[in-house]
Amino acid sequence: PYRGQNANMHMCEACLAAHVATGDAVYLERAQLLIERFVFGLARQSQDLVWEHYRQDWSLDHDYNRGNRDNIFKPWGFQTGHQTEWAKLLLIAHAQESRPAYVTRAAELQDAAWQHGWDALYGGLIYGFDPDLRPYDTDKYFWVQAESFASAWRLWRVTGEERFRQQYHAIWAWSWAHLVDHHHGAWFRILAADGSKLEDTKSPAGKVDYHTMGACWDVMEAGGLRE
Repeated sequence: PYRGQNANMHMCEACLAAHVATGDAVYLERAQLLIERFVFGLARQSQDLVWEHYRQDWSLDHDYNRGNRDNIFKPWGFQTGHQTEWAKLLLIAHAQESRPAYVTRAAELQDAAWQHGWDALYGGLIYGFDPDLRPYDTDKYFWVQAESFASAWRLWRVTGEERFRQQYHAIWAWSWAHLVDHHHGAWFRILAADGSKLEDTKSPAGKVDYHTMGACWDVMEAGGLRE
């Protein structure tokens, strides 16, 4: 009976990759169906943002995992990084078949993530915010920063709007100062709001370096790094 956006988001990502690999239009069509469903359709129920959890009839489930901050795959609340991850996928889909509405929607999601997720005191993007758009989980996760600098860079390359380039540099500067392990390599998984270490875990099972390596690849693919 559970329905979630996360599995569908990654299926969208897989379909976009399959379209590039095979040239088969059916995979792009499937990705577009998922985008229309989650980013344009279901998001109307939740302030035009992507909510995580749904019931079998696709109505919002505001109580699923409420108060449980230990579930890393089905967290409660609006996930800052999932707004930007969808923004990135919108731009990848737009690159495969031009749809200006995807660019507009990507900018809306990116701006909302920045407005409600950027920590003005300590820097970095928080993990999640609640339905009232107030901070809920202020820890800083590595994957949130990675997906968000990738979406920011792609948005800057597509729109030329300076705020997105500034977001890219702000996220990278914070990540370089706090998340990157400059002695042993890789990124720490999670930090407290102030950037202090909560654990030594890096590349945990189920996440590995997928987000960080993938985000760097996205930026290189979009080009323009000298800027």
